[in-house]
Amino acid sequence: MKKAMWLLLGVCLFCMTGCSNDETDQSLSLSAKEQEAYIKQIDTIMDEFYWSYDKDSLTFRGGDVPQDSEESTRLLSASQDAGYSLKSVAGSQCVTASAELLHYNGDIAGEVNCIFVNNQLAGVYYMGGFDDAAYSLRERNPFLANGNFSAYENWTGMNTEYRVLNGSLPEEGFVTKNRSGVVASIKNGKVELYHLSGSVISRMRTLAPGGGLQAISAAYVESGEDDLLAVLLADVTEVDSEGEPVFKRSEKVVLYDSTLQVVAEVPLETEGCTALGSEDGKLFLFVDQAMEVYELSEDGWRRTRKESLRHRVTQCHITDLDGNGEMEYLLTDGMDLYLYHRLESGLLKLWSTHLGVESLYGALYSGDLNGDGVKEVYICDATGTTIRYILTERGLRSSNEDIQYGQAIYPCDWNGDGIDDYWNITEGVGRTGSLYLSRS
Repeated sequence: MKKAMWLLLGVCLFCMTGCSNDETDQSLSLSAKEQEAYIKQIDTIMDEFYWSYDKDSLTFRGGDVPQDSEESTRLLSASQDAGYSLKSVAGSQCVTASAELLHYNGDIAGEVNCIFVNNQLAGVYYMGGFDDAAYSLRERNPFLANGNFSAYENWTGMNTEYRVLNGSLPEEGFVTKNRSGVVASIKNGKVELYHLSGSVISRMRTLAPGGGLQAISAAYVESGEDDLLAVLLADVTEVDSEGEPVFKRSEKVVLYDSTLQVVAEVPLETEGCTALGSEDGKLFLFVDQAMEVYELSEDGWRRTRKESLRHRVTQCHITDLDGNGEMEYLLTDGMDLYLYHRLESGLLKLWSTHLGVESLYGALYSGDLNGDGVKEVYICDATGTTIRYILTERGLRSSNEDIQYGQAIYPCDWNGDGIDDYWNITEGVGRTGSLYLSRS
């Protein structure tokens, strides 16, 4: 709809948000000039906080600014957090402009409400999240569903009680770890296995697929007291403009036992598999916008289920963030980070970012590096710098105040004492790394 048309939109009454309540909401007519003056202020506040909105959905209504009461506490706090104190104008006559709030990639975040007193912006908040409650414009990614978490992050900085050791680990980190402390890294189409030997991390074995195939993903699968290493192999048919391999056809999954002998091969029923994951003895294959579940039967590994997603998956990390016994599924497509719970009915999306551009690189990790009992999430951006996400009551939030440009943090319990350690890489020539081992 053209601008001239939505500038002439009439009044629409809303039942939940805005100035005061339904009894005081008033119909009003605004001239095109008046609406344009309000819209200019709305555009300014949207740009300031890096939001967008659907101008076709914009409506205006009159009423009174809510009084400071228990019912309006969250609304007033959300506006205050954005720098606009509605308390100072409580009870004043106002005009509220409401519209569909959009992330820059077009995902719907909720409904934004801009409150004007004497023609000037006096308050702003949006209604969204799984609870359809008031949020500050600073809160970009509230929970999309209730995760029923038992604990949240109390981030005060990383522990300082670590021993610093040397070792060897690829700059790209690792993609999976078994219960014995062996991690698998993928480099140049091969799987490299590393473990802590004495006080040094060292490479113990390299698995080269051969046959023109390359490894593109790996996951350890629990099988009784053993852990099988599942490796996804694909055929490289071309390279991109930067010389990076483009995998056009996934061929099979090969499973190795603890002695690194091949014990099974799983032919893929569908092409385009991009990543592996595992929980409770099940193997997960991510294909296009779906997760296929494979289980071991008397006849070998068979696909037992297929669960739909609305995005591709390039990396999968499954962990229990809050320690309540329920596993969280962390997924990325290289653009956004997603958090799921796996229910009997399928995957339930609890939270996600909304970037929609290539921004994340490498594998996903989690670890409790401050000792509060809740794990943080770590993933690198395109510059090789780690982004840390912490679990809060409103959603995951980035916390990078102590992370330097080019620094990579890969958490892992290397020595099996139940306390997370981490491999730390610093920016510089060669990007050297060190092992920060907890003092148990």
